[in-house]
Amino acid sequence: MLFTLICLVTGSAAARAIYPLNGVTRGRDLSINHNTAARLVNVKPAPGPDGLPLGSYYLQGIANSYIFFPNKGCLDTKNSLTIVVWVYPEGSGPIFHFFPRGWGVHLWMKNPRTLLVKFVPRSLQTISVVTSRRIKPKAWNYIAATYDYVTGLATLWNDAIPISQRNIGKIQLATNYPAISGRKPRDRKIFRGRIACLQIYDRALNGRQLRVLKKKCFRGLFSELALNEVFTLMSKYRY
Repeated sequence: MLFTLICLVTGSAAARAIYPLNGVTRGRDLSINHNTAARLVNVKPAPGPDGLPLGSYYLQGIANSYIFFPNKGCLDTKNSLTIVVWVYPEGSGPIFHFFPRGWGVHLWMKNPRTLLVKFVPRSLQTISVVTSRRIKPKAWNYIAATYDYVTGLATLWNDAIPISQRNIGKIQLATNYPAISGRKPRDRKIFRGRIACLQIYDRALNGRQLRVLKKKCFRGLFSELALNEVFTLMSKYRY
């Protein structure tokens, strides 16, 4: 799958994508790359991890309730990767899954207490899974999955603390596909629960960096997200 899009990523922890996934920004990406908006299908705005209304989306656990993320190139990190997301699990299924009709890199809830990630190589061959049972069901969890191409380490995180880790060697990742949350076609496991603030990075972030990002999408009066929303609205009007 060939991409021609140039991503405007700079700095040590610049995001490839930031989808707040709330009732205000809907499926828009607020990173500097302005990826194509996620397609929201039969999902409902719900209270978010910031405690405010419309701060997340509720995936209903049915086949026609999902979020689809087009990928014109910026989501394809190829080597190292970090997926960061707030999740409120009520069931099992895909949180973020590259290659909806196949098996690319994917982050799933195996069940409401167990988080699973597979950093699948571009060859799509089977590779070792990393799992952890340290997830709270029916509660907000700030989770991340990281893969470091240099060290080969694949790590799961909860609240910026590593909860499971495995060395899977050096691979190039199957991130060169669109992605989906909530359901995978022809799979019986369909995620039910809330999701908010999905972020994608092209490097393996550490605990300190993940702690800094924890409130990235929170909508306090003077938050970064709130200011971005104000500037977006202002840009639509000319005085």
